[in-house]
Amino acid sequence: MTDHLRQVANRDDELDIPFRSWKNHPAAGVDFPDLSIATSQAARTRPIIDALASRIPAGIEVLAGLDIGGLGLAGALAYRNGLGFLDIRKVDSLRNEVMRSIMANYELGEGVVISKGARLAGRQVAIVDDCLISGGTALATARLIRRLGGHCDTALFVFDIEGMGGRERLAQGGITAEVLRTVPRTAPEGEGV
Repeated sequence: MTDHLRQVANRDDELDIPFRSWKNHPAAGVDFPDLSIATSQAARTRPIIDALASRIPAGIEVLAGLDIGGLGLAGALAYRNGLGFLDIRKVDSLRNEVMRSIMANYELGEGVVISKGARLAGRQVAIVDDCLISGGTALATARLIRRLGGHCDTALFVFDIEGMGGRERLAQGGITAEVLRTVPRTAPEGEGV
């Protein structure tokens, strides 16, 4: 990884967040910023969690971590800030036989599920994920939270991939996207896995 990737600064924040790029994932011409090289080191994780925590609006009671990258981030943030935590699972990440056996315990949304044990009515919920791409999963999550009586108008992300339209899509759905870093759509030549 070059210093270029580590030092991409933007209008959101100049926090040094190392990552590696997964070439052509989730689609050709898009390189996904994998945060795991930062989150595997406590000294790098703490500033990321602190920066996300500074973006949590007053009144938030529950953090909803999106499968898979947002789960650990939301759990750490919830613990740090004394907030509730719930996991949001993507339906397509669950095998069919698993899906059939757990559906009695989950509320199904547009491609996402929430445990029926989550008490959301009247509560303020913020979504947490590692990367904002199109905004589709976060928007589906907000709609499900709202359908269950929760209030959701904020989503926190470590990264936003430039030019993918995620912020705009969320804004149209009444959700403010708080992002630590915007990264280019593709990594410089020779970078990535």
